[in-house]
Amino acid sequence: MIPLLLAARELGRALVAVWRDPETKALPVVAGALVLTGTLFYWRFEDWTIIEALYFCVVTLTTVGYGDLHPTTAGTQIFTIVYILTGFGVLVALLTSVAQQYLIQKAEGGGARARLKGRRRRHRPTEDGPQ
Repeated sequence: MIPLLLAARELGRALVAVWRDPETKALPVVAGALVLTGTLFYWRFEDWTIIEALYFCVVTLTTVGYGDLHPTTAGTQIFTIVYILTGFGVLVALLTSVAQQYLIQKAEGGGARARLKGRRRRHRPTEDGPQ
């Protein structure tokens, strides 16, 4: 459980680094706006609940596509085509930036494991010290 929490923390730090980088700062905003726009569109025009619409947007943009929900009218099908073509590119760019920041942090040794090991070494009693 602890390794999972440490990995989640490091991914969170990578996302913050993407947010702080002027070149990639807009990616989380654009990705969030795409998911919000798609959710509201499908909620309004497909008569799905907000949760169903959000679920469909995430499943569609991540290319999982379970097939349990699908657009039923020509208008929503056309919107879905445009939504996939634009949204997938934005999502890939965001995930690529987060992965790059994560790898940079790992290469710099700024990971949580490295810090914990450093703390453990500093606090270990030496063999020559008092007992």
